[in-house]
Amino acid sequence: MDSSLLKCLVLVGAVCGVYSYGNGAPVGACTSMMPGHNGVSPQTSTSQYTITASSTTYQPNQQITVTIAGGGNHQGLLLQARKSGSTTPIGTFSTPSANTKLTQCTAAGDSWTHSDTTNKQTSTVIWTAPSTDMGQITFRATVATNKNTYWMNHESQALAYMAGTTMSNANIQTTTDNGCSVIQLGIGSVLAVAITAFYLL
Repeated sequence: MDSSLLKCLVLVGAVCGVYSYGNGAPVGACTSMMPGHNGVSPQTSTSQYTITASSTTYQPNQQITVTIAGGGNHQGLLLQARKSGSTTPIGTFSTPSANTKLTQCTAAGDSWTHSDTTNKQTSTVIWTAPSTDMGQITFRATVATNKNTYWMNHESQALAYMAGTTMSNANIQTTTDNGCSVIQLGIGSVLAVAITAFYLL
């Protein structure tokens, strides 16, 4: 092989290795969350980054702010919300902070990643919970200081499902007391409220 051609191929390979995922995590990382860093292994020490959520519980369609911070700057990230014991991302993300973006693994906006390799001290995004009970969920992330140093599958504190407050007709009773109509919510309701409507004579 011509030496100039060989040098060209080596140069192209080096450039691809450095920049191929500079604008976001590859689709191949969706399940394992392993970045394509040319055989570089993840750190085995405790992650220097924190993943925090603005709530410890979630309700149907609730919006929760998720933040990656701590441990100095980070360049790359991939974060998903997952049901405990599952590798499928749930919910959707929106409003990513600067130098990050939404991406798709199984559905549009179900994952969050970097859009470039600039140093980021803090990254935030809004997560919208599913409309149904998914059980306990955690935010799972791979966060990279640079291409040679990253922590994989780091988890946030678990979020528990909290049902919304709804009222059924079965819990509502109407009685009459001294010319007044009194509506009372049954014992099964979250709030015990009596609404009195006075009749005009």
